Amino acid sequence: MPAASAQAVTLKADILTLDVPADSYRAEGKVRMVRNGVSLLADSVTYRRLTGDTLAEGKIFMEQTGDTLKGDRLSLNLESQQGELLNGELFIKKSNFRLWGKRVEKTGDEDYHVERGSFTTCDGDNPSWHFEARDLQVTLDEFATGRDAVFYVGKVPVLYTPYILFPAQKERQSGLLLPKLGNSTKKGIYYDQPYYWAASPSQDVTADLDLESARGVGVGIDYRYLRKGGSEGELQSYGIYDTQMQKFRGEFNLKQLELLTPATTLSSDIHLIADRSYFRDFSENSGEYNRQLLGSNLAIDHRWERYALTGQLNYVEDLVAADNDATLQRLPALNFVAAGTKIGPLFYSMDAGLMNFNRIQGATGERLDLHPRLSLYQKPAGIFDFSLYGGYEQRLYNAYGAQVPGGVRSIGNLDAGSTLALPLERIYDGRVRHLLTPALEYGYVQTKRDDDLPFFDFGDRVLGQEVLKWSLASTVTRKYQLEGGTSDYRDLLYLKLSQGYQFSGERRDLLLTPEDPGHHLTDLMLESKLTPAKGVALALDGRYNPIDNNLTTANLAMEYKGEGTNLASLGYRYSRSALEYLEGHFAFPVTSQLTANVLARYSFDKGGFLESRYSLEYKRQCWSIITSYSDRPGNRSFTVNFALAGIGPLVPVRAF
Repeated sequence: MPAASAQAVTLKADILTLDVPADSYRAEGKVRMVRNGVSLLADSVTYRRLTGDTLAEGKIFMEQTGDTLKGDRLSLNLESQQGELLNGELFIKKSNFRLWGKRVEKTGDEDYHVERGSFTTCDGDNPSWHFEARDLQVTLDEFATGRDAVFYVGKVPVLYTPYILFPAQKERQSGLLLPKLGNSTKKGIYYDQPYYWAASPSQDVTADLDLESARGVGVGIDYRYLRKGGSEGELQSYGIYDTQMQKFRGEFNLKQLELLTPATTLSSDIHLIADRSYFRDFSENSGEYNRQLLGSNLAIDHRWERYALTGQLNYVEDLVAADNDATLQRLPALNFVAAGTKIGPLFYSMDAGLMNFNRIQGATGERLDLHPRLSLYQKPAGIFDFSLYGGYEQRLYNAYGAQVPGGVRSIGNLDAGSTLALPLERIYDGRVRHLLTPALEYGYVQTKRDDDLPFFDFGDRVLGQEVLKWSLASTVTRKYQLEGGTSDYRDLLYLKLSQGYQFSGERRDLLLTPEDPGHHLTDLMLESKLTPAKGVALALDGRYNPIDNNLTTANLAMEYKGEGTNLASLGYRYSRSALEYLEGHFAFPVTSQLTANVLARYSFDKGGFLESRYSLEYKRQCWSIITSYSDRPGNRSFTVNFALAGIGPLVPVRAF
């Protein structure tokens, strides 16, 4: 039947009566009323068509896209969306948010008022937790406020607050998040109050007020955005006046990827701190407190079909040195690459770079590097892969500063090489492919004396050498048939052995083991990766010196990622006479509701733990509690964290 407005109303019931003079309808028995995608079920409904006034009684159930309203008696004007619900309960499906009260006023299309009401995100008649508050104001898709709020665990009151603001969202919404509380050696007792602002569907901001008993008052900002075309970015900043050190401290971190055109990209990764000890006192990220270098980069690049041009600004902060005056900066650096231009049977390529080296103390200047090459690719007998290249690298310098000869200086080195490989392939059962590739490689770089030239980085010391290397690579790939007829491929095994014989020249890899005098026969090198099942990976690489019969380097990484947050990873690094380091991270269920998380970093060469963190999380349907202990040099902390589903964490712990 038509309504007075453009929106139609449909009534179905066991008994339907029309009052013509009043232009109203009376429906009784299994009543179903539908208007604009909203359905109302009740024992009886009286509907006045001209005014839109509706009175529903008995087992009220109103539903729209999964969100529901229940109660005993509903008086509602369909035009103004204002009315009253007795013994009512509001449920928002997406966040599992529930609100109830004896008298729920509907003051607008998405607005509700409850004189004395309660809310939770738990299921059941006896929720694990809930808030009770006087004068609750709720706006769906925005937030709710309450005065004189009491937090209950079960039926026990445990916390009172004169005012509370919480998200009542079907989507992400602005609002105060629950505060963060904790205690540590560095910060003392701290209280952090975050506010989340959903500025737009593609932007959000989180602002924090951080109160620390040992350090003072800090402010943090985290801004994120997404844009059409794939551009995105995040800006993080934090500042505090440290009352202990009596100075301002903080950090600034900006990451951006701007797709200016389909061929032009602007990217930035800028990370700055106010002082070198900032990470030791304020960082909560694993492994960051003892970092030695902090780099920032701003780059723009443009690509053509066979060419690319990149400009960069690189700034490095040395966190170990007393100051940053002697740290070399590349401001700016320009690089040009030309690849794949065919000249008869040959291919021409060019790598070119121009760098400006800058610092306060020490030599500075510019370096121009031009490196053209000609390459030839052939397939002899239709089974071998053969390549041959030759090039010339020309470097020009214009240096300044003490102990550096002035004027433009240059040097050039010839280089050449070739590769001969025999790829052998076999398919098993149509699903497993084995590729075995033995290869020989020859490389030559002309030896020239360049120790009288400026030294900015290792690019200024080209090592002349003549090396012949053999290698044997094996790859096993499996094909998986997916639903819908598509296929997926995964490398089950990759293994490569290689070794070289050096006829003449030098090897930079001896820097790893300075006591090794060097031999014509190079280290035997192993690279491998095993992925026998989804979520399982084992990687191993190492170098063995067959002349001195010792291990030069070894790196091992094992990782397992299971369902949910379950994971196990173990990493080991060894470099003879330099370092030996072990790191492990494990997250696993103790019971169906209890999860353990362990992270440890141990240095064998330093003889102690660099860091260890342990946590236990007990999780229920609508809440969880996390206890954690962290121990690293100069800072120990213990926290108890309580989180409410749909409301946010009370004392969250950063993910390890």
